Amino acid sequence: MGRGQVIQGMQRINHLRQILNKKNIDALLVTKGENIYYLSHFTGGSDARLLVDFQQCLLFTDARYLEQARAECPGWIIIEEKPPGQEQLAQACSGISRLGVESHHITYQFYRQLCELLSAELFPFDHIVEMLRVRKEDEELTCLQESARIGDEVFDHLLTIIQPGASEVSLANQITNLLREKGCSRESFDTIVLAGKHAALPHGHPRPESLCSGDMLTMDFGGFFRYYSGDMTRTVAVKEASQRLRDLYQRVLEAQQTALAAVKVGASCSKVDGAARDILRKAGLDQYFQHSTGHGLGLEVHEYPPVSQRSQAILQENMVITIEPGIYIPGWGGIRIEDAVVVKSNGCQVLTHSNKDLLIV
Repeated sequence: MGRGQVIQGMQRINHLRQILNKKNIDALLVTKGENIYYLSHFTGGSDARLLVDFQQCLLFTDARYLEQARAECPGWIIIEEKPPGQEQLAQACSGISRLGVESHHITYQFYRQLCELLSAELFPFDHIVEMLRVRKEDEELTCLQESARIGDEVFDHLLTIIQPGASEVSLANQITNLLREKGCSRESFDTIVLAGKHAALPHGHPRPESLCSGDMLTMDFGGFFRYYSGDMTRTVAVKEASQRLRDLYQRVLEAQQTALAAVKVGASCSKVDGAARDILRKAGLDQYFQHSTGHGLGLEVHEYPPVSQRSQAILQENMVITIEPGIYIPGWGGIRIEDAVVVKSNGCQVLTHSNKDLLIV
């Protein structure tokens, strides 16, 4: 780990300690893999636990990861204990009166075990570390830009191989392989490739059936680059496009571009969602828009803030979100267009640069 990462890690810990101090909490037990990485840079995922108090930072993991933890986490006290072991954890918590836990992540069984094992009073917290993660630092933005760039390269390659006779499954497999070849460690989620009437399923699974001329083809994919997720969606037409497809595509594109124009520091996520939804409502298509307009993007493919009708989140500088309105018409098909963007004071920086015109390939 470089000096810059060490400084970055301590800044994150200091921010966390400020929150704990305001909440009158002595320490926080961190069990979620993404939060463990964010605070410590330990890449062993949930095969670890962190205990952060006001004097020290402790990382508990088993013998397989000890050398890795020592290399990745300078400044942390490394304690050998394999989850679900708790003896060393209990000893470390012996002087703690008020312990915070990640209630959105731990099981009820583990919570009960902690209650029985520790003398500390437990205080459940929802997404305390996730809220530190919402505003991305420069290094994080660089990783997110790279994951988006890889997605664009994959899409460019797909345009050369989409043809009648290819299957959804074969294209999905190509996407997975291309993401890895170009530098991603793994998929952000199971790749979605849906053609024709099957595209009416927002999160359908690719099938072995062959694509036909005239099919719409929706592809939603992304990969993790240095632990940060990519996510993009494009819909194209195979060989030819009906007038109905052309017309409906323009309405979805208008909704997506209108929502993008609404993104800026201080805007409410519900207003951004409403901007897309209003366009589709005026076109009589709002009943076919079945999900939110977007979501936060970072160490997880879906994180805070939700860009939805009910969201109370306000956009802040350097949040990264997706903008992805879509319509899904049973018996006909579906269209979705998605970009990842960085929130800025005067608008947004779009990270995905693939063509959004209706491409006929």
